[in-house]
Amino acid sequence: MLVFRSVVVLSATQIIAWGAMFMAVSVTAAEMAGDLGLNPSSVYLGPTVMLVAMALCSPSLAGFYARHGARQVLALGSLFAAPGLWLLAGAEGTLSYFAAWAILGMAGAATLTTSAHVFLNEVAGEGARRAIGAQMLAMALAPSLSWPATVYLEGLFGWRNTFVLYGAVMLLVCAPLHFFALPRTVVHANTPRSRTPQVSTRQQIARDRLVATLITAAVALNGFVTWGFQLVVIDLFRSFAVPEYLAVGFGSAIGFVQLSARLFDFLGGNRWDGLTTGLVAAAIMPLALLALIFGNGAEWSIILFLVLYGLSSGAMSVSRATMPLVFFTSGQYASVMARLGLPLNLAFAAAPPFFSFILGTAGNWWALSFALLCSLGTLASMVTLERLRPAQR
Repeated sequence: MLVFRSVVVLSATQIIAWGAMFMAVSVTAAEMAGDLGLNPSSVYLGPTVMLVAMALCSPSLAGFYARHGARQVLALGSLFAAPGLWLLAGAEGTLSYFAAWAILGMAGAATLTTSAHVFLNEVAGEGARRAIGAQMLAMALAPSLSWPATVYLEGLFGWRNTFVLYGAVMLLVCAPLHFFALPRTVVHANTPRSRTPQVSTRQQIARDRLVATLITAAVALNGFVTWGFQLVVIDLFRSFAVPEYLAVGFGSAIGFVQLSARLFDFLGGNRWDGLTTGLVAAAIMPLALLALIFGNGAEWSIILFLVLYGLSSGAMSVSRATMPLVFFTSGQYASVMARLGLPLNLAFAAAPPFFSFILGTAGNWWALSFALLCSLGTLASMVTLERLRPAQR
């Protein structure tokens, strides 16, 4: 019951937080650009600043998880998000605009995805993988809920008052839910995994570092492709001279395929672990990219691409949250996830402008080829991790 309650609370607060702190700008960007005297591309640099700030702050949270638990980190992040949203609402120029996004990045490091997963690991223990999968399944609804809500509120109150309202929701809804609705947990000691007598402490430390490096490489390379394509995929389809209505329709369909992949993984329950999910996802991604490269934008190749790409990216989003549980104890999980936040958020921040630039200047072949190279790096990392899989947990 405690795990179910935690999943429900975190699903609600994560949808609200991601919608208010990140996704809303997709709706309000045009009005913001006009009011602030910025061009649209500069407006979209705000979320990039947020992701960089999240990346820089994430590793330092490991100590807070160990001392205070993820519940307090989530709550404080929600409190800190409110002034960031209010500063954004009152921004009058470039300096205050980007300062607001930097504050939101610091708050986001504490209250967004990683802290939610760390908390579910604390409360669910061995059942953490299923709990995280259920929460991520609910998160697939975030764009479908946040975008229409923002459209409605902006039309009613304007973009500034919309962000004032979102700040109030973070302060008066999300923070109290984190403080009072989430159960108190016992923070796991950061103890090493039990080892056989043949494996020395020094060997195990070296092995753990190698595993952590490979997980980082896998999720960062995959995140660079999936996050980059998420924002430019419609332009990618347009570059193959696909009609506008089909480009938009194809791009929109990816979200439904990603949701199906998450649902399939969730229904799989304990039949496989996060490493197996990630290995399959990593093997599918190069096939998706090759289909589009060799199909040269034919409709069949785009359909095959979006099915394979959606399945891979949806499954990998679950894997990157649950794969560390295969190699590390519950006590180590928070520290590993905090360290992963740095490369992953930097990849998320850099990917959209990079792929937009390559697509616009060099063309779709080069964009897809670079993505293929990254996906092969992810696959190589996952194959190596599979070979390092511990005999028993």
